Amino acid sequence: MSDLLYNRLLLNFINVKNRLESLLNLYCINEYRLDIKELQISIGFVSNLIDKLQYELKLTDNLKPFSNHSLCNNNWTWKKIQQLDMKEQCLNLEFLALLRLQTLATCFDEFDEQKFLKQTTDFNINRQYHSNKMMKFIDETKSTIACDHMHINKPSSSSSSFIPQYDLNKNLLDLPQEILLRIFSFICPCELISNIAPTCRLFANLILTCFYSHLDLSPLISIYDVPRLFNHLSCLQSIRFIDWKDNISILTWSIWFDILSRKTSNLKKIHFRNIFISPILICLLIEYFPHCLETLIFDYQQNNYCYRNFDLILCLLGDKNIKLKNLTASYQLGITNFGILQLVKNLNTLVELNLVNINTINDQSIKVLCDKHNVYLEILRIDGAQLTDKALDYIAQCHRLRKIMIEFCINMTGSNFSIFQNFPKLEELYLSALNNISSESFQLLFNKNYTFKYLQCLKLDEYHMIDDNCIRLIVQSCPHLIDLTCSLAYNVTDEGFNEIVIRCNQLQYLTLTGCNQIYGEILFDVPEKYLKSIKYLNFDKCNQIEDFILIDLFQRTKFILIIDSYGSLIKL
Repeated sequence: MSDLLYNRLLLNFINVKNRLESLLNLYCINEYRLDIKELQISIGFVSNLIDKLQYELKLTDNLKPFSNHSLCNNNWTWKKIQQLDMKEQCLNLEFLALLRLQTLATCFDEFDEQKFLKQTTDFNINRQYHSNKMMKFIDETKSTIACDHMHINKPSSSSSSFIPQYDLNKNLLDLPQEILLRIFSFICPCELISNIAPTCRLFANLILTCFYSHLDLSPLISIYDVPRLFNHLSCLQSIRFIDWKDNISILTWSIWFDILSRKTSNLKKIHFRNIFISPILICLLIEYFPHCLETLIFDYQQNNYCYRNFDLILCLLGDKNIKLKNLTASYQLGITNFGILQLVKNLNTLVELNLVNINTINDQSIKVLCDKHNVYLEILRIDGAQLTDKALDYIAQCHRLRKIMIEFCINMTGSNFSIFQNFPKLEELYLSALNNISSESFQLLFNKNYTFKYLQCLKLDEYHMIDDNCIRLIVQSCPHLIDLTCSLAYNVTDEGFNEIVIRCNQLQYLTLTGCNQIYGEILFDVPEKYLKSIKYLNFDKCNQIEDFILIDLFQRTKFILIIDSYGSLIKL
């Protein structure tokens, strides 16, 4: 057996150690004592792992087959790693079934529950007994796949490009690969993996190696089967790791990333949800995907898995040698201005930055961000608790901005709100806690002399000064709104509400939480006459709207989601 995989693992952990030591030197200069201690612990952990790997490499070839020494808490041994280095691996029916289960679980998580139940029937995804159901599914589909004698385990240098040799026009399998892929492009991923891939080996290979570009990976599959699954997904462009709540060792992550980096050269996006993040994990990401990874998303982590010193992560990601362009780290703990500055100073290009609920962002952070990335920045979502009007002047440099979200604008006066007109392609604008904004400042944002041609989503939360005149200005300035939110606008009456209903012809989502002077009698003409595209109405705490008006609307349409004044979804 070749030692190539082992050598790659060892080399990358040595590079990780060097990267952590460089960051340690930076923190020693700035005297971040708590961070220094954590970095020293991480370096010690990596050093110990390097020692274990080097010990296994020093064993003679005669002793290696008998080595069963556990290298980490996930019980990886030399023998298990050896099995991963096999050059030829047949597509396993169990992996196909597990991939189907992963896809169906995603449907359940993100789409209509009824659709999911209809597709799965007796297929239960409860982890406690999914194994029995999985084997039942394999038994049921095995005969279907086994009957395809012409396409199972055909020797070929590239199984995905194998085209069976039949007479012309004999059956579907004679079509060129490009046409089959074109046909598959009209079928949803859930149907592809559930119904098309099990049909034959050719279809399975085409879908997995040429079409399956996104994977949601959850613990429905063993950590030892993940690398084998990656071996069959060579066109992955994005992957989301979901709910791996068990302690996944650093060696496990390294093995996974090694397989991924060798099997796909186009992995652009990685998303972590309920995964324990550590500096070592981030270093491994940088080592394995420096030139292809463009997007990193860190979802809000549950308490037991929430990394509480995310400043270290930002400092590590602030690397001139990586291609990272889009970062989401909202609601993470331990982020300071130092980490933000290291990130924005050192990254070559930032197109999207999401740091919502990070209240350490200040005017200096925004200045450095906009001075460095004003040519590239398109999406900016941040916390505005420490931002003043100066921050908006800096943001005005970023003419390519399409989506802007600033929460808790408590220190802004709105005197320079006209800067939002500097963004000709603005599609989404979200401002909240506009407590100190006068109606005059509001008119700088929306006036008759400027039209937001591309603005589709406008959310103004907790802005008490909005009245009917403001609503009229919004409707005139934003003719293409699809999503509108005006919460706690106590001065909006039926006059303003009627303006929205009559003139916002494309509106699909409307939220007017706390607008308690609206009676809403015009809703009797929705959607027959007005708001013909409406899908969602939220009238929570709109106490003047009678229940029978909303019930009548629901009974006439049934496809509109309606929230009543009690915050409840209206049902039959």
